[in-house]
Amino acid sequence: MKNKEKAFLGTGWGFPPTFNKDLLSVEMVSNEKDIKESLQIYLSTKIGERVMRSNYGCLVHDYLFEPFDENIISSIGHEIKRTIYEFEPRIHVHEVTTNKSDVNEGIINIGVFYEIIATNVRDNIVFPFYINEGTNLK
Repeated sequence: MKNKEKAFLGTGWGFPPTFNKDLLSVEMVSNEKDIKESLQIYLSTKIGERVMRSNYGCLVHDYLFEPFDENIISSIGHEIKRTIYEFEPRIHVHEVTTNKSDVNEGIINIGVFYEIIATNVRDNIVFPFYINEGTNLK
C-alpha cells in the first residue's frame, strides 16, 4: 500500500524527537513505523512518568529489583499484553515473550508480536530491558 492509502494508521513525532533545522519542523513518522515507535515509547516509559497521563507506561520498570523467576516473568508478559490494548488500539497483540537468557549480563529481552488491525500486517518488536542500566555493573 502507498503511504497515502495508509494515512489512517496515523502520523506522529519521530522517536526520539529530532528537528529539521532547514524546514524548521519536527521529523514525523507515519503508518507502521509510527506504531512501532509508539510501542517503543510505551515499553521505555515508567508508570507515573508522564504528568498528564500518570497511568501510561510499562510495569516492567516496577520489577527492577525483583528476582526474575518464572512467576515474575509470566506476570510481566501478561500485564504488558493486557495494557498494550489500552494504549495502542491500532494493533492486536498475539504474544508477548520474555527471554532472560542474558539476565546475568543485566538484560531481559521482551518480544511483542502483533498484527496491525486495519491492514492485517504482522510485525514484532524486541525491547531490551536493562536491569543494570547506569550502574556500571557487569
